[in-house]
Amino acid sequence: MSGQPQSGAGDAPSSDADFVVLTRSPGFWVNMRYAALFGVVLAFAGLAFLGLVKGGTNLWFTLPKDPGWLDGSLWWVAVTAGAGVLVGVLRRSFRVPVRLPGTVKELRDQRVEPSTAPAAVAVSLVSLAGGASLGPEDALGKMGGALGTWVSDRQKLSEEARATNTVSGMAGAYGGLLASPILATILVLELARPKARRFADTLVASLLSSSVAFAVYFPIAGSTFVGIYALPAYKYKDWQLLAAVPLGLAAGGLALIMVIAIGAMAKLAAPLAKRTILRATIGGVIFGLVGVALPLTLFTGTGQLTTVIHDGTTLGAGLLIAVVFAKMLVFAVCEATGFIGGPFLVMLFIGGTAGTAAHVLIPGLPQGFAFAAIFAALPGSLVAAPLSLIVLAALTTQIGTLQIAPVAIAVITAYLAVSGTGTLMALARRARNRASPSTKPA
Repeated sequence: MSGQPQSGAGDAPSSDADFVVLTRSPGFWVNMRYAALFGVVLAFAGLAFLGLVKGGTNLWFTLPKDPGWLDGSLWWVAVTAGAGVLVGVLRRSFRVPVRLPGTVKELRDQRVEPSTAPAAVAVSLVSLAGGASLGPEDALGKMGGALGTWVSDRQKLSEEARATNTVSGMAGAYGGLLASPILATILVLELARPKARRFADTLVASLLSSSVAFAVYFPIAGSTFVGIYALPAYKYKDWQLLAAVPLGLAAGGLALIMVIAIGAMAKLAAPLAKRTILRATIGGVIFGLVGVALPLTLFTGTGQLTTVIHDGTTLGAGLLIAVVFAKMLVFAVCEATGFIGGPFLVMLFIGGTAGTAAHVLIPGLPQGFAFAAIFAALPGSLVAAPLSLIVLAALTTQIGTLQIAPVAIAVITAYLAVSGTGTLMALARRARNRASPSTKPA
C-alpha cells in the first residue's frame, strides 16, 4: 500500500548519507586542517620540552645502578633548592596564580587560557628539570590546549570549533608522550566528553592530531616518553580474575592515602602562600632530602619504573614500600609548594612499584599481573577514564589479550570503591570545608 512506510534497499542512500554528511561539511575540513597543523607544531614543541627535561635531569643528577637506601648525593639538595628558588622567582615575575586548573578540568572545559599557559609551561620545565616528582602531561596539555584555543579565538571560530580545536590540540601534545596515538585519543575523549553532535568531529580531529605528532616525534626521539615496559611473561589463570579484586581495593586505598597527603601538605603550606620564593625553596629542600634517602622518588618515575621491574626482588619489599609512600609525600610537597606538573605519570609509578612489592611479598603472584593491575588501577580509581587506563595497561605492558581481563577487573574495582562510592567526593568536600573560614553564631 502506498500509505504504508516502505522499507528496503531504497532507504539505504538517505540513511547512509546521514553517516557521511560529516565529511561534507565545511567545518569538518577546517578542523582537520587545524588538527594536522597542531600535530606538527606540538610534536616539535614536545621534543623541545621533553628534551630539555631529560637533559636537565641528566646534567644535575646521576642515579646509582641499584638505588637503595641513602644512595643519593647531598649535591642534589642544592640543585632542588635552586630549582625551588627559580620556580618562586618565575611564579612571582609572571604572576602565576596560586591555583591553576589541572588537565582534567581543562579537558572538561575544553578551553585552556592562552595568557597563563606560557608561564605555567616555563615553571613546569624548571620544576621537572630540577628533579620534582611531577609529570610533564600538565605542561604538554597546556601547550596543546592553549594553541587550539588561541588559534580559534584569533580566527573568530565558533564555540564548537574552538572546543574541538582545544581537545585535538591536547591530543596532539600527547602524541609523543604516550605509547600510542590511539591511547592519547581515547584518553582526551574520555575525559573531555564532547557533546554527541561534535563527538565524531572531535574523535577524528584528535586521532589525526595525535597520529601526526607521533609520526614526527617517534622517528626523531626513537621512542615515546612513556615507553613499553618489558614485564616477565606469565600464563593467564582463572584465579587471577578473583585476585584482581583485592589488588584493585589496594590500589584504591593507596589512592586515598595520596589524596589525604596532598590535602595535608596543602594545609601545612598555606601560611606561606604569599611568600612564593620561600615556599618553593622549602619544598625543593624537602623533596631533595627525600631523594637523597630514596633516589627512586625523584623525577616523573617513568625511567625509574624500569629499575623497579628489573631489580624489584633485589631491592626488597621494604624498600619498595618505602618508595611508594615517600613518592606520595614528595608529590604532595611539590604540589603544595608551587612546583607545576601533572599527577598521572607519578600515579603510574606508584601503582607499578606497589604491584612489584606485592609480587615480592607474595611470590605466587606473577609480577606482570600484579604490576599491570595496580599500575592501571591506582590512577583509575581517581580519574574517570577506566577505559583509557585499561587500554594503557594493554599497550604499555603488552602482557597479552587474556591477561588484560583481570587488569580490567582491578581498574573497575578501584574506580567503584573510590569514585563510585563517593569516598573521593566526601574527602574533597571535607577539605573545602576546612579551607573555608568558619563563622560563629552571634
